[in-house]
Amino acid sequence: MKTKTIGFNVGYALGSSSLLAALVYFFASNWGYLERWQKLAPMTALIVVLYGLHVWLSFRPNRLFLSRLSLLSCCLAFGIGLALVGQTYNSHADSYSLFAVWFLAAAALSVVVRWQPFYVLAYALAHATYFLYFFPTVGGSDYSEGTVVGIMAVMAAANGLIFGIIQAKRLHSPAIGFLSYSMLMGSAVAMSNSFQFEAYFGWFDAAAVILGAYFTMRFIRSANQPYLLWNGLLAAAFLVMKYVELLVYFDGLETFFVTGLFFVALFIWGGAKWIQYIKSLSPADDSPEAGMETEQGQGQGQESKPRNGAARSMIVRALSIVIIVVGTIVGSITLLGFVLLVTEFEDPEYALTVFGLLASLGMLAARKLNPIFRYTVMAIGLCIGAGTAVAAEFHWLLLAYAAIAAAAFLFGAGLAERLMWFAVTTAIVGVWLEFTLDGETTNVLTILTAAMPVVWLLHRLTADTGLRTALRLSGYYGFLTLFFILTFQAGRYAYDGAYFFIVLACIAIAHRRGDLWAFRIALAFWSLFLMWKYYDTAWKLLHKSWSLALIGCLIMIGAYALERKYLKTVEPVPAEARSRSRMLWIAATVLAALLIVTLQIGRSETIIARGETIYLELQPRDPRSMLQGDYVELRYTAASLPEVLKERLEKQLADGAKVTVVLTRTPSGLSVFKQLREDGYVLLPGESIMNGKWRWNRIEYGIETFFVPEGTGIETERAAKYAEVKVGANGNALLIRLLPELPAAS
Repeated sequence: MKTKTIGFNVGYALGSSSLLAALVYFFASNWGYLERWQKLAPMTALIVVLYGLHVWLSFRPNRLFLSRLSLLSCCLAFGIGLALVGQTYNSHADSYSLFAVWFLAAAALSVVVRWQPFYVLAYALAHATYFLYFFPTVGGSDYSEGTVVGIMAVMAAANGLIFGIIQAKRLHSPAIGFLSYSMLMGSAVAMSNSFQFEAYFGWFDAAAVILGAYFTMRFIRSANQPYLLWNGLLAAAFLVMKYVELLVYFDGLETFFVTGLFFVALFIWGGAKWIQYIKSLSPADDSPEAGMETEQGQGQGQESKPRNGAARSMIVRALSIVIIVVGTIVGSITLLGFVLLVTEFEDPEYALTVFGLLASLGMLAARKLNPIFRYTVMAIGLCIGAGTAVAAEFHWLLLAYAAIAAAAFLFGAGLAERLMWFAVTTAIVGVWLEFTLDGETTNVLTILTAAMPVVWLLHRLTADTGLRTALRLSGYYGFLTLFFILTFQAGRYAYDGAYFFIVLACIAIAHRRGDLWAFRIALAFWSLFLMWKYYDTAWKLLHKSWSLALIGCLIMIGAYALERKYLKTVEPVPAEARSRSRMLWIAATVLAALLIVTLQIGRSETIIARGETIYLELQPRDPRSMLQGDYVELRYTAASLPEVLKERLEKQLADGAKVTVVLTRTPSGLSVFKQLREDGYVLLPGESIMNGKWRWNRIEYGIETFFVPEGTGIETERAAKYAEVKVGANGNALLIRLLPELPAAS
């Protein structure tokens, strides 16, 4: 019964997501037929309706999830409403203030509801607010290196504090725990980049190593497999980055490649010892196939026999592959440099070919060696050998290396290793086909895609359980992946239609057989295909809005019908849901949200009704806002200052400092920069003031965006030369429209 309830809830969540996405698409299309009140009134009413729905559902049995979902939708609708107000009155697109206000609402609701989606939403909005405050424009900043390090360090420290709170069980949120830990360690690794942070990278090298070692020991003691895997991935990224830095620092000196060989050997040895140590932590069965057939076998008449060591075995395999991949990358680069720069071979391609064949064949035969060492050396041999075959045009040798990789797949010890060798075999065959077919990539992908069902069928011809599973999974997942890539390479609707229906059939078959992972992966590919294709190639935003609304309604109706048919158990209303203090807190939060939207609307309407009209010269560009649709990004001549004043202000003002500008009207009616307003300054006839911020040696007035219907940005950019602006008595401004020329009566 719990499984069915989860299924109904997933349906409700998907339906509501489709409806909210339809709403975003509708307003992002900036439909020109609607007046301001026709956009804003329904959005405000929706917030009220969703809150009312939450209250009503809170007192209904079996409706705890839907009541929470309604409140979450109310919070999301509030964020959409904030974006809509900005779009309607042409204020900043995606500015930090929008996310800050939205974060406060989400955080307030998460405190009382204590539901994981609210925690995740508040976490994401907090980070968006923080980054957009310091980096409001994509493409960099004029901050000093120390300032950027400080900004990132504060963010990392905050995430470390959040992770500590969750580890201390002061807050229960596994998702936020993982995200905060990822941000903490990811920031340390990112700031250890010596290319970007030349003066500070050493400190963060030490921080990344110390934190990584400390947390790894803690996770080993607690047998926390997901975090151990993540630490392994972070360590691999860190080591590769350090290797590249040293390679650039030594500028390809021979000494580097000689010592690099010792580094590679040490890395492989250390990785093997690490894996061996993690295995020794548990007496559970960590054999290569441990736990692999358990879930895959379900639905095929096999009894599920979960093992305590299955999860640990999966982590060990994943870490093994990370070590093999990193060792292969570093080892291949080092060995190539050693052969090409240190040795004095007249024809190095022959030496590299011999090494590739000997290393790959030798490791294929040496089955008693440590698997980490064996597979890493074999992978290095395949990379160098196949790469040399391509560079020296020994294309026939690619088939030999493909055969070696295929043999490693057939005689591999574990599922993860076999999947890796299958991917290597497919890649080498793909390269050979690319040369054979003269670069016809579509034909190459078609051949490889067609071969995957054959690989899947081969699993029925072997009695070896491990090989049977490897063939089945390789063919199935290889088909989904290659066909997905093929739909983009071919660019034909026939391929898209075939993928849509074939993968949908895979989903249905996997669900009927009870093959959980096959169902999940196929559903993920199918969903990604729909989202990608639908957003980029299908219709305009307005059409997507109507279709998504229809899909959302159908999903909601279907989920409700199935629930009525199959769900018979009545769950009582939780006492917490009827708590008066809880309801008052939620009501106060929703009321505050409505008040914020109303105040924004009222302030903007007051400026429109009473403000002074001025005209500014502009220089537009055409990007897109994440929440608000297409818009023209503007640059005003009144934002540029005389060089003498600019140099003085760069020394006196911090980035983001508020300023008030005095504008004076020219005989043509155009308002231009005159000076910054100082205390006691009295405006002269024809002058007006406008508030702004000092940004990167110019002034931003907060009216740098003008939202336009989808697809009209380029046309607007070409035609618009001037902006009509309403300025209030306090200096706040609203952008009204763009004009090709100044009005005659101005």
